[in-house]
Amino acid sequence: MMYDEFPHTAILKEQRNVPNPMGGVSKQWLPLEENSELECFIDTPSTDRLVEASKLGITLHRDLYCEYEEGMAIKTNWRIHYHGQDYTFAGEAEDQGGMHEIVRIPLKR
Repeated sequence: MMYDEFPHTAILKEQRNVPNPMGGVSKQWLPLEENSELECFIDTPSTDRLVEASKLGITLHRDLYCEYEEGMAIKTNWRIHYHGQDYTFAGEAEDQGGMHEIVRIPLKR
């Protein structure tokens, strides 16, 4: 049986100015205009990882795994939308095993 390594699709969002009815602009989180879908695997961190993060004062809710890309096009000021919830970065993207294949990104709500 074949398994999909990245079975989830997250939406990458950026904050943009959107015209409002009053003639001004308001900031809204909207999907990127291009390439907003990210094929990934979203996982719940292990209890050990949650405890360690808590000891360091880091809030952690999910781990996002995706294909490694040279220069990583994902920006830390974007939001990751998955299953009706927006997440922000809880730390830096980490190259898993140093093999330039998979990246883990810690996320928080």
